[in-house]
Amino acid sequence: MHGFLSMPLYAAPNSVIAWGAETEKPAYDYTRGTVLRVFELDDGASAAFTVVGADGSIAARGTVSRKGGQYTAQVTEGALRDWALEVDGRRSAVQAEGASLSWTA
Repeated sequence: MHGFLSMPLYAAPNSVIAWGAETEKPAYDYTRGTVLRVFELDDGASAAFTVVGADGSIAARGTVSRKGGQYTAQVTEGALRDWALEVDGRRSAVQAEGASLSWTA
C-alpha cells in the first residue's frame, strides 16, 4: 500500500498554475492534459504561465486574461494538447489543440 501525503497549496491572487494530468509518475508528457488553474484574476488583468518539460526546457508558455466573466488563455510559445482552464473549481471544456481557449466562467 502506498501512502499519499496531501499538502496545501497557496497560490497568490492574479496567478496561474499549470497543473499536470499524471499523478502516478514524475516523467510524462507535461503538455498533454494540462489544466491552467486560475487564482483570483482581477477583471482586466493577465497572468503568465509556463509549462516546463521533463527535460527542464520550456514546453509551453503564455498568458490567461480576464474580461468580466470571460477568461482567455493564449499559448505564445510551444503547444498544449487536451488542455483546459479552471476557475473557482469549475473547468472549461477540453481544448484538443490550438493556441487559444476562451471560456466564460
